[in-house]
Amino acid sequence: MRKLRYYLIRHGETTWNAREIFQGKQDAPLSEKGLMQAQLTSNIATKIGKATIWCSSLLRARQTAKPLAERGGYEILIDDGLMEIDHGEWECLHVEEVKRLYPELFDLWLRQPDKVLMPGGESLKDVQGRAVKVLDRIRQRGEGQAIIVTHDAVIKCLLCHWLELPLSGFWRFRLANCSVSIVEEEDGRATVPLLGDICHLESGWRWSKQRSL
Repeated sequence: MRKLRYYLIRHGETTWNAREIFQGKQDAPLSEKGLMQAQLTSNIATKIGKATIWCSSLLRARQTAKPLAERGGYEILIDDGLMEIDHGEWECLHVEEVKRLYPELFDLWLRQPDKVLMPGGESLKDVQGRAVKVLDRIRQRGEGQAIIVTHDAVIKCLLCHWLELPLSGFWRFRLANCSVSIVEEEDGRATVPLLGDICHLESGWRWSKQRSL
């Protein structure tokens, strides 16, 4: 199998991220900070070279992908398989509201996320299943590089897939908004030469405790 490099980019900060509201498949736009993050992230186009952008259909991902596509001259392919996890009844609720209304399930989400089926929504297994199918579509294109602009839960589920980790390890990854990770596939093996980099945001390695919303 030929070598294939993936650039995984989490969307920029949204107005709901800043307020700690579960958004899932709700179409919250980027905040002013998120729009700035997207512009700064577009600078990495000079280091990537020829590639195609595969993007979630949600607005926050499309807003993140647009300046990168303009800077690098990339085609954008929209794929619903890259949408954020469906939080179901948690969507539009503040974290504290979810804690109050679903205390046991929220606690399980933090301790054993792989065992949670969001009320009226998805499980991590559901997300991983549809995201892995996107990888198959990318491979079928036969290109050497792909940029995936998507969401926190999707990237974490894909990393678990590539690294052959159980989904119980979901919270072991911490990915800031507009962070960039790189995964390379060659001869049936996956390696991760870069994980969660945000140096292009001019904020160095500043730690973020932001949840997957």
